[in-house]
Amino acid sequence: MNKVFLHRRVVKFLDEIEEKRRKKLLYVIKALEKFPLIRVDIKKIGQKTYRLRVGDIRIIFDYSKQEKRVFVKYVDFRGRVYKF
Repeated sequence: MNKVFLHRRVVKFLDEIEEKRRKKLLYVIKALEKFPLIRVDIKKIGQKTYRLRVGDIRIIFDYSKQEKRVFVKYVDFRGRVYKF
C-alpha cells in the first residue's frame, strides 16, 4: 500500500471546486494508494510521472516504487494542467 501526499496547490484547487467534483477527486486520489494495481485511465508522461484522467480534470503525480510513495503535484482542468 502506497502513501499519498498532496502538494499545497492541489489542496487549494480542491477547496475551490464544487463539492460533488471534490468528493469524486478525493475518492480517486485515495485509490492511488493501490497504484499500479488500480484500473483507471493512467498514462506515463515522464520517467516517474503519470497522468490520471477524471472527466475534464487531470491529476499529475509522481510514483516511487522503492519508497511506496505517490506525490500528487498538480490537479487542474485539462487546458491548464499541462502548462506547468
